[in-house]
Amino acid sequence: MEPIPYDLEKATALVKEAGYDSSPIQLMVDTGNAASRQTATILQSSWTKIGLTVEIVAFDGGTAFGRTLSGDYQSYVSYFTSDINDSDELATLQADGTGSTKAFFSNYNNPEVTSLLAEARAEPDTTKRAALYAQIQGIVYGDGYSVPLNFLPHVNCYSNDLKNWSNITVDWWWLKDMWVAN
Repeated sequence: MEPIPYDLEKATALVKEAGYDSSPIQLMVDTGNAASRQTATILQSSWTKIGLTVEIVAFDGGTAFGRTLSGDYQSYVSYFTSDINDSDELATLQADGTGSTKAFFSNYNNPEVTSLLAEARAEPDTTKRAALYAQIQGIVYGDGYSVPLNFLPHVNCYSNDLKNWSNITVDWWWLKDMWVAN
């Protein structure tokens, strides 16, 4: 996938072509989430440069989550993570419009992506499976409904009594290898 080049003039033209009527776009963030608030502020500044009016609205986490479940939002600075080393978990969470999260509560639904997800889940050959997930990623990227902006490193806190703690390269851990002393 090629990155989309920064082109302020083209972005401004696309906004005009879409017929944007200057109504404020509400960009939802969770109250108290500093990283989301910073991201929203950067987005607001950037979107203003192309002619959009952006209002940042903050809700407590429960209210924001409830609004995503009901579809009562326009845009949302959110995040997700995976606790298992399997491409299907994140692909399903982000892109499966027929799944339980309805493509991470966006209601994005691309039948080609749904079909490829089913095919990838059933593919035993890891090379072919990886190619299917790459194809899915390319389609979702091209559709542009969800835009990954940044990666925040994780922080782990644990007691000195927890023994054999370690993160592996995929940022998850094997609890079976740990124990609590005392």
